[in-house]
Amino acid sequence: MKLTDVSVSFAPDAYIQWEDGILAYATAKAIPDDQIATATNTPEAKAYAQNLLASRIKGGVEKAMAGQLNGSRPVRLNIVVRSFTISPAIQRIVVGGGHGMVADANLVDARTGANVMSHPKLAVVLVVGQGVLGTAVQAAIDSASKETTLDKIVDRYGGNYRDWLLRKTS
Repeated sequence: MKLTDVSVSFAPDAYIQWEDGILAYATAKAIPDDQIATATNTPEAKAYAQNLLASRIKGGVEKAMAGQLNGSRPVRLNIVVRSFTISPAIQRIVVGGGHGMVADANLVDARTGANVMSHPKLAVVLVVGQGVLGTAVQAAIDSASKETTLDKIVDRYGGNYRDWLLRKTS
């Protein structure tokens, strides 16, 4: 098989908790800070954040899969995101929370669209600090990292999919 494309879409009921996506929308639309909560709770804002997220997921998965499928049969990877969560610090302090992603990974024949292999609900979770101390320690760890939390989630998802697929096809 030869991977020719990766596409990313979202399930109709996908749950996305990603503050950076909403803030990017607010910045792009010049929404004042005191109006962000109401102005970003719209279909347009959600679509904007999903488009940003989709491009990052696509790039990360393509990077993880680079050079792995070099056969002659062209295939496409369709990723359908069911949930994506980056819990804000205040949530982790007060009630807890984590970071992760759940998405269906469907490998299809690029010519016919026929399903080749599916991994429904492939999930990745990043363990992060909880409570006041854990959240403070996590912030220090994150600030020392060259990767964003989003990049870590996407890299782990791409790596897990690559490892699963190569075990299935060997």
